[in-house]
Amino acid sequence: MTRSDPPRRERPRGARGLLTRCALTALAAALALTGTSCTAPALTEDAYLDDARQTAGDLLSAVRTGTLVSELAEDDRAFRPYLEVSAKDAEDSARSLTDTFGSLQPPSPSCDSLRDEVTDLSDAAVHGLSALRVALKREDPDGVAGAAEALHETAAALVELQEELR
Repeated sequence: MTRSDPPRRERPRGARGLLTRCALTALAAALALTGTSCTAPALTEDAYLDDARQTAGDLLSAVRTGTLVSELAEDDRAFRPYLEVSAKDAEDSARSLTDTFGSLQPPSPSCDSLRDEVTDLSDAAVHGLSALRVALKREDPDGVAGAAEALHETAAALVELQEELR
């Protein structure tokens, strides 16, 4: 190294260097886990019931968001872009819940009927929210009303399922 060369930065050593390496390792591990998007299997019937309960509650939230959006649209109480984005967000949420629960394998044959019921309600929620989004985009009041009716029915079925699972 000559005098005209810029000083070379030394690698951090000691506690600071170790801390940096640990932080980078932790970040890499977190990104790897996040990137795989794996769902842990339900190992017991109780765990599967808990997953079904949670999914039903979260789906109900998305469906109720859709019904609120439809009411706002029918009464012309919100801007159309806001309604469209809200409907799409609710649909995306329901679709994600459907995919997540659908990837769980029931731990025993006795849970198969519960899986079918939650999956059917998940599909109904996604379909109703999708119909609402399309109707809003097309500015179709009859389509919004039809989607709202389907969402009300799905919400009632989800409430009933939640009560059964308590």
